[in-house]
Amino acid sequence: MTAIDAPHRSFSDALHERYCDFEATFDKLKNGCDIVFFVGASPQQTDAGLVLNTSTVVLTDERISHVGDPHAVEISCSKVELVNISSNAFSNWHEISLLFSSLPHVKTINLSLNPFSSQIYKFPDEIQWPNLNTLSLNGTNISLEMLVEVMKKTPNLEELQICSNNYSSVSSTYNFIHNNLKRIYIYNNNITDWTSICNLGHLFPRLETLIASDNPLKTFHSDDNVEICLPKLHTLSVDRVQISEWNDIIALTKLPCLHALRIYSAPLLKAYQKDERFFLLLGYMKDLKKLNGSDITASEREASERRFIRYYSQRDDKPQRYFDLIEKHGNLKPLVDIQIRAPYLMQVRLIYNQTTYDKEIDVRQTVQQFKKYLQETFQLPMNRLRVFHVDDVAFNMGLAGPEELKYPQRVLHTYNIHDGDQFHVDLKPDQFKPQHSSRPVNITAYSNKLANDNSVESSASSENDKKHPPFSLDSLQNLPNQTDISTSQAFIQLDQFYPSTDKNVQISKQISNDDDDDLLSAAAMACTQMNNT
Repeated sequence: MTAIDAPHRSFSDALHERYCDFEATFDKLKNGCDIVFFVGASPQQTDAGLVLNTSTVVLTDERISHVGDPHAVEISCSKVELVNISSNAFSNWHEISLLFSSLPHVKTINLSLNPFSSQIYKFPDEIQWPNLNTLSLNGTNISLEMLVEVMKKTPNLEELQICSNNYSSVSSTYNFIHNNLKRIYIYNNNITDWTSICNLGHLFPRLETLIASDNPLKTFHSDDNVEICLPKLHTLSVDRVQISEWNDIIALTKLPCLHALRIYSAPLLKAYQKDERFFLLLGYMKDLKKLNGSDITASEREASERRFIRYYSQRDDKPQRYFDLIEKHGNLKPLVDIQIRAPYLMQVRLIYNQTTYDKEIDVRQTVQQFKKYLQETFQLPMNRLRVFHVDDVAFNMGLAGPEELKYPQRVLHTYNIHDGDQFHVDLKPDQFKPQHSSRPVNITAYSNKLANDNSVESSASSENDKKHPPFSLDSLQNLPNQTDISTSQAFIQLDQFYPSTDKNVQISKQISNDDDDDLLSAAAMACTQMNNT
């Protein structure tokens, strides 16, 4: 038998099975186990019957459609204050009336998602349920006319939940007033006009909290005087409504006691960032103490009102609230637009060869990570990268020179990097592999030739020292384009001993082919002598 075809049950049977029938519960739960633990208060046996020692009864989704034995229910639930029988099969209001009368001490009852009949049921005049404080009828499609009949029997009810019942409007012709209801939850319905909300105020003049979110309300205006129909309303939730004008927000300021508002999503607010919504709403609504769940401090209030003034000072459509705040805070000058960056981000210049980039770098990274970034930026081999940091201010004052970034795990901020500093990228030379020759060499001829070359280079170097001053920022910027003279001389001399494997590197044309052979022989003999030594 499927759950759909299963027969309906009585409240008394379901209550006895869940809370009183220990043998049936034991057989149902044991399922072959050796030990079963029961948690909860056992019912008390009295002369009248079993009395539950719990204050809460939960019997959801149990296919309950009627009361059963009302006398047994009244005895068993004499200490029960909360009953949850949502998602069951109650449809007859006579059975609901019998159930309420069988639960004389219950203060809260949840009847949500029961398929109640749309017909109007008139309760007997003598029936009253004075102890009921909270009633939940969400998703039952109960008509407002039937709801009024229920409210007539619950004079001390303070909270009513009627969400998801497909209400599109609330009439003002019920000829009924409930003087104790304080909280109404009516979200997720189809109410479009604010007049229906005002009519709720006429029905419940002591209404303090109204949760009306997820209704397609198009305006907060009506012909009713909200000071009369909603005089005590202090908490209002109208999130995900369809208002599109700031005049609707201004209309809410006429509610005399409103100090807590929830309205986060609406067509009006879509064009604004979260912080803009905050200061605009606070700017318009001077009496709010809580907005979207957050308490409003005095400093937040003042900052929002000042920002409200600056926002509308540049616009032509100034509301009256703008002039009210001018009287309070005075005319405020626009704030200077300061771009604030994180303290670990620096604007630096990266230079390689004739390529320059102005970049923002994170000084929390290591030298190794920075070199990897430079490798990707300039498309250079990682193993040949050399990077020099130049403190722009200190270098121009002559206090410090370039500092090479040598240690891979050192963090960049330890180099005291500032905005405007430079990083010069250079490449280490290729590694040359020596080649040995067994041919004899004329060492005497090579020595004479080397001496002559050194004398020429020495004189040229002296002239160059006179022409070029010591290290300067201009020369540093051209560092990637220049060849280190001493380094190139050293490689030329080494190449004369150990010719490079690079086919593009040619030995000086001043040396004849015969001299080359002699040089190679001399190099081999020199190496042999060094090894013998």
